[in-house]
Amino acid sequence: MKRQLGTVCTVIILVACTLGMAPARIQDPDGCGKTDRGWLCMSSPAGGHRPGVYKAHYARYRGGEITVKLGYQIRMKRTGIIAESKWLGTKKTRNGYAAFSKRLPMGNDACIRAKMKHGSKYYISKYLDC
Repeated sequence: MKRQLGTVCTVIILVACTLGMAPARIQDPDGCGKTDRGWLCMSSPAGGHRPGVYKAHYARYRGGEITVKLGYQIRMKRTGIIAESKWLGTKKTRNGYAAFSKRLPMGNDACIRAKMKHGSKYYISKYLDC
């Protein structure tokens, strides 16, 4: 009986150690979201929620150069309402990268994310610091 209990405890410890050593799930960076062949991100000055220059950018890691339309959406935290949604422009990627920047008067109650259109598909990133 003691031998069986010892074996069971050993197996439980080995399984627990194996699970503990498994790599952590990699999460998308804050303000980013995966597309079919790249990343769509929104970056901000000093962590967001402040007036400053915000940048919507797309980094393509697979495939050739494409033309994308980039913009942003601002959502109010309290109400969840999209307060502003604008396109910044259309650009062809260069070395797999395209970006547009704009100075925005962000407040503490606002969250921002990037949006992109390529062909007939639309993509959005996660909200930045929301």
